[in-house]
Amino acid sequence: MILSIAGLLFALIPPAGPVATSAASPGPAVAPRPLKTIVTVKSSPYCNALAEHFNGAFVPMVANDRVFDAVDVQLDDMNVMFNYPDYVNRFMDLRAKIVKESGTLEQSLNPIRAQIDALRDSASLTTDPQAAKQMKDAAAQLQDAYLHQFQLSTDLMSLAHAMLNYNIMRGQHPLNGWTPHDNMVPADEKNVKVVLHFPQQRQTIGWGEDKAVDIATTAAETQCSSAASPSPKP
Repeated sequence: MILSIAGLLFALIPPAGPVATSAASPGPAVAPRPLKTIVTVKSSPYCNALAEHFNGAFVPMVANDRVFDAVDVQLDDMNVMFNYPDYVNRFMDLRAKIVKESGTLEQSLNPIRAQIDALRDSASLTTDPQAAKQMKDAAAQLQDAYLHQFQLSTDLMSLAHAMLNYNIMRGQHPLNGWTPHDNMVPADEKNVKVVLHFPQQRQTIGWGEDKAVDIATTAAETQCSSAASPSPKP
C-alpha cells in the first residue's frame, strides 16, 4: 500500500477553524529487537555462506528496527504537534528527523535484498535436502520481514517528501483543533501511525525476523556445529 501522502498531510495538518479535541489511538508497543548473529564452527561453503549472508541481511534489518524505534516517537509527536503554540518549529524539527531517518532506511534496502538473494542461492552449496530447505526457509522468512520493512520505509519516504513540499507557514492553525468537517472523521483516520499501519507492520517484521533466526540457528546447530555430521557437498 503506497500512501496518498497529500491526503495524509491534509488530515494531519488541519486548516484554521474552531478549536476541538481529537483523541489518538495508541498502537501496541514494540519491544526492542535483540541482535542475534549466526555463528558456525565448521568451515564449509554451506556453513560459511549461512553465516555470511544471514548476518549480512539480519544485522542491517535490526539496525532498521532501531530506526523505526526513533520514528515511532516522532510519529507520536506529529500527532500532537498542533497542541502547542510553537507548532511551526515542531513541524520543521520533525520534518528534518523524518527526512534523515527515511534516508537511512532507503540506503539499507538494496544491500539487504542482495544478501537475502545470496542466502537463498547458497542452498545449492549442499546436496543435503534438509540443509538446503533450512537455508531456503531462513531466506524466505527474512524476505517476508524485508518486504514489510521495504513497504514501511517507502511510505515514510513519501511522508518525508510530502512534508518537504508542505508550506507550514501558509496560515494560522487552531491549537489542538480540527474544522467541523474534520471532527466528523474517525480519530484513527487522523492518526499518522494508524494510517501508516505502523504498529502492525513492525509486528509483522518482528515475527519474520524471529522465525528466520530460529531456522538459521537450527541450521547452524545441525549442520555447522562441532558435533554436526559432515554436510554433503556437490
